[in-house]
Amino acid sequence: MVETPDASPLGAPPDLRFRLDAKALALGSSFTFEVDGEYPLDLRACLEPIGTYDDVLAGSETLQIGGRTVRVIGLEDLIRIKRHLARPKDRESLLQLEAIKRLRQEEGLR
Repeated sequence: MVETPDASPLGAPPDLRFRLDAKALALGSSFTFEVDGEYPLDLRACLEPIGTYDDVLAGSETLQIGGRTVRVIGLEDLIRIKRHLARPKDRESLLQLEAIKRLRQEEGLR
């Protein structure tokens, strides 16, 4: 049996009935969920300037989050997106992401 996370639209009232399935996802192209009451999860059909899911998957990384193995956007692609968006909050996080990249390079990691 596969355990499925409890996901609801971020900021939704607790009594909102919501079923995360293919039918619900087909109704839009951009979603933000709260998983198990604490983990944010963004689902996007396209990420500028990277592209579609297949484009993002090519540079993705595997992590353990909340006891689950998940694929997440790769650090290089996340840096590209933050540079592209150039919002104040993105510029601030870009400094942190670039520091993480340098640390990874120093440790010989991806």
